[in-house]
Parts: sequence; structure tokens; C-alpha cells
Amino acid sequence: MIGLVGKPNSGKSSFLKAATLAEVEISPVPFTTIKPNVAIGYVSLECVCKEFNVKCNPRAGFCKNGKRFVPVKIIDVAGLVPDAHKGRGLGNKFLDDLRQASVLIHVVDFSGLTDSEGKPTKGYNPENDIEFLEREIDLWFTSVIEKGIKKIG
Repeated sequence: MIGLVGKPNSGKSSFLKAATLAEVEISPVPFTTIKPNVAIGYVSLECVCKEFNVKCNPRAGFCKNGKRFVPVKIIDVAGLVPDAHKGRGLGNKFLDDLRQASVLIHVVDFSGLTDSEGKPTKGYNPENDIEFLEREIDLWFTSVIEKGIKKIG
């Protein structure tokens, strides 16, 4: 599963909708997404059926005209704000929703028109979003590991 992560109002749900054609609520209002949106997208690959001249019957996805369509589950979680690892903005719940993902895609609003909380502004440096989100994920992982060590020791 791929997790879409970023601040509120950064385009995560728009990306999910574009990648999967799922019907999800999209709004320029921070925290439009509270409950995660989950949908299936497909990765298109050349199928070996043409090479081996056989009829393809994949266990997952489908094959059409020599193209294999491999299903990929994508989860769009609510936006994270600075100090999410401390529970700010329901951050712990949203971070826990991400726990299901095997990989994360950070969706960044490079327009500079929303601040770190997804509120309208002008001239915001999107580099701040990259730094704060990486820090939040690191601090969240650290807290999970520390809790685990306390249980053992």
C-alpha cells in the first residue's frame, strides 16, 4: 500500500482521485479528509504473454493487449501539521493511519499559497513543508520505538 502524506490542503485527495478515478471529496478547506480515503490504482507494465505467445491470466489485476495492469492500493490520510507527533490536529490518529502503508509519497503544494496548516497565504516557502513533515515522521517513528523498548525492558 502507498500512503499519501502532506500538510492539509496540499493536493493529496486530488492526487488520489487522478491516480485511481475514485470519487473522493475535494475542497480548498483544510481537513476535508478526516477518515482515510483508500482506492486502487494500476501500474501498467509490458506483459510477458507477448514474448511467450501465451494467453495471460494474472492472479491480481488484468492483462489487455499485451499490457499487464497491476493493482496498487493507495491510502490518502488527513493532512499533518507541525507537532502532529504530539497529537496536534489529531496527528497521532493520522500518523497511525499511515502505519498501514509500505511506502509514502509526500505531496507538496509548491504554489506557496498555503501555510504549514493548509490555510491561504502568499509567498510561503514549500521547503518548510518538506522539513517539518520529515521531522514529524522521524519523531513519530522514534516514539513508537521508544514505547516498544519500554515494553521489553
